[in-house]
Amino acid sequence: MNTKTIILAACTATGLLFGGCEPSSSGPPTPVAASIPAAYFTKNRPTEVPDLIKVKPTAKVGDQVSFLARVGGRPEPFVDGIAMFTVADPSLLSCEVMGEEDHCPVPWDYCCEDSNAITMGMATVRFIGEAGDPIAANAKGAGGLAPLRFVVVEGTVGDRNDDGLFVVDADRIWVGGRPERGNLRLGSHAGEENVNIVVAHDHDHDHHDHDHEHHDHDHDGDGIPDH
Repeated sequence: MNTKTIILAACTATGLLFGGCEPSSSGPPTPVAASIPAAYFTKNRPTEVPDLIKVKPTAKVGDQVSFLARVGGRPEPFVDGIAMFTVADPSLLSCEVMGEEDHCPVPWDYCCEDSNAITMGMATVRFIGEAGDPIAANAKGAGGLAPLRFVVVEGTVGDRNDDGLFVVDADRIWVGGRPERGNLRLGSHAGEENVNIVVAHDHDHDHHDHDHEHHDHDHDGDGIPDH
């Protein structure tokens, strides 16, 4: 994997890509048209899968892992031109399942959660192509991937550190539905793939460009506000 790709992957996982991690002077590689093969996704949910937070503390680089999580953890969990996205442990509460109805326009950034818990409960998932680099495509929409949806990720730990970085190169992903207040695991089971899914909402997130001052938190512990 080339150095520039490694820098981008690490920045995405730690949040620096959105707030001050600068690539080399030549700039990032120009994205090219690409797609994520359907073979990366499965409609058969693996059974007996632990939550992300139970896997992350002890998994080492090169380990095969599988875990349950939800797409999110920052205002834009997907990266333009690079097939990777962030996920958060199911124990973390996204804003749409707490408090008043629609009290947070960007519920998938977990702005009401403790920043340390978010750092320890997040991971970055990558789709690696034949050349050994992340596929040059935005992963949003592939296989139904969208903010707040449950996912079961099976793959290999590609990078990690003690500061919260945890990168998994995906082999197979099951995409589930979304929970709701009063049933926080709804959407995480087999047969619940379409629970609380509105197709138009999955692909229209322009409303996240808003003045939402309480989002200016340092979710990553790096001293740099995420947004």
